Amino acid sequence: MRTQFPCARLTSAAAVAAVAVAMLVAPVLGLDPPSSVAAPNESFSEDLFLRPLADGKVLLHFEFEFQRRHDEANSTQHHYHLFPRQIGEIALRYDVDELHLSFTQGNWRERQWGYPPVNSQGVGAEARARIRGSDDHIAAQWTGLTNALSGVFCASLNFIDDTNTVVPQMVFAESQKSGRAGVLRQGYLPRESVCTENLTPWIKQLPCQSRSGIGALLNPHRLYNMHFHSMSMSLESVDLSDSGKPGASALRYTQQLSVVLDPRAFGLEDNWSLSELMDTHVPHACPVADRSTVRVLASPGSGLDVKPKASSKTSLAGLDMHVFDMLKQKGKAPADIELRFNTPKLSAGSSVDPIQPAVAVHRFVTGHGGSSGGVETTLTNRGDKPVDILYLDSLPWYLRLYSHTLEITAQKTDDGLEPASAELGMPVKLTPSASLFTPAIDRGRPATMELALTLPAHSRTTLRYSFDKGFLKYTEHPPDANRGFNVGPAIVSYASTAASDQTSGKDHGYQPRPLACAIKETLHGESSSSAQCTVRVYSELFLANMPTPDFSMPYNVITFTCTILALFFGRIFNLLTRDFAVLDPVKKTSEKNEVSVD
Repeated sequence: MRTQFPCARLTSAAAVAAVAVAMLVAPVLGLDPPSSVAAPNESFSEDLFLRPLADGKVLLHFEFEFQRRHDEANSTQHHYHLFPRQIGEIALRYDVDELHLSFTQGNWRERQWGYPPVNSQGVGAEARARIRGSDDHIAAQWTGLTNALSGVFCASLNFIDDTNTVVPQMVFAESQKSGRAGVLRQGYLPRESVCTENLTPWIKQLPCQSRSGIGALLNPHRLYNMHFHSMSMSLESVDLSDSGKPGASALRYTQQLSVVLDPRAFGLEDNWSLSELMDTHVPHACPVADRSTVRVLASPGSGLDVKPKASSKTSLAGLDMHVFDMLKQKGKAPADIELRFNTPKLSAGSSVDPIQPAVAVHRFVTGHGGSSGGVETTLTNRGDKPVDILYLDSLPWYLRLYSHTLEITAQKTDDGLEPASAELGMPVKLTPSASLFTPAIDRGRPATMELALTLPAHSRTTLRYSFDKGFLKYTEHPPDANRGFNVGPAIVSYASTAASDQTSGKDHGYQPRPLACAIKETLHGESSSSAQCTVRVYSELFLANMPTPDFSMPYNVITFTCTILALFFGRIFNLLTRDFAVLDPVKKTSEKNEVSVD
């Protein structure tokens, strides 16, 4: 029996009202107005990264972070003030050490936009959790966890079951090395769409929601008129020993939202402001936030002017960063941030070459017909040094993967973009340094393949394997069966070290540091000289056309059967209900004669 602890949390309205009352009463009592009403063991911060892209679009990356310090001796450890209560209770109820959930719509175009601001950008819904306990216990807890998250975020996560759940051993190993216990499970729904009913509960977890702070800029009418949208949340335990508290740890809950908008779709040309882009006013900082910033990223020499003058100016991943501290604007009207493009071509696109990632992955299906097919994945290394990667691919049970058909070849490229010339050599076969293959079970688990590879410098590596298509029951097909079945993306993971990134490919226009790693180091105060960050790249989805039955046949059979039954029933019913009588032929003849005489 699990003990239920009393829980309490200040609502957003109550938190804002408490701050307002405290700021009014404090001057009367001769006290300084408080900056927040957060509990001593909780903190909240909000940040917005705005970056004009090379093709004229704009990247907006919202990041909200809650941190709750672990204190076993504290009797109020089960009381919640800023930290979302429902997330804390779910993690406690289902023995979760690590949790990640993301909803993505649209493909990230790394050729035009460079590195993404987040690691998870696979289309659809992805749920990943590390759960403690035995195998049977973990299976039950995983089912309960997905159902709970489905209710919290108004999503179809309850459709995650054994047929689309994998247990990765290699790709997400960095969380295991960090000392987190439990078994990691990952579920993927490639057909899950993203809409405002997912955004609304996501916003409600913020202390100030959409009333003030950076969250007030979350205008759904603009956020969903986009080219790319990725909304995620993650829960993990972090070590606070580096902060001068030996042995201390905290629970970190991060909410991230990344969108790519086109200002020209809103009638904005060369010059525009943040309020015009989001069609709302620039708000004050959230009263309970310890940090509230808006950071504008610009490529050096792009001719971008940012008005008004920023609170500070620094660099981030080779980009100029203008930092606006919203907490310093207390008592004043928040200033609107204006972006002026001195070079008209910048706002129209193709003025500045995009900074492309060092590693890219693309996957597509091969073959034709309804009996067999194949998958081909291309891994491109644009850097000057070899890169060690971990590759994860998963196919549903009805695509029967044959591991013996796996073929890996690498070929040098001139610039990492196009195939190399003939004098650079023929494709060379590669052998993975480690591999793990889990066969599928019909109507059970999917097939999983994990590989450890080393991509040569300036090369393109191709993975090919074959599969057979199984037969499905007609009840297992979706309503739009002729469209095909969506298959989730492949995932490539590799370690990015700051020292190696700054010397690898910098002269070729490649970014010296992945943007997601740079943002994490900036917000968490990690050392950029020795920090190692794991980068994950997702491939595109692909459609698998399965043998499709003639769905009109059940209708034809039902119609024919009903006709036969109707005829048979009518005949039998007449035979059973009709009264049969034998007439005397002599008597009948005499009666006719009498009638004729009359």
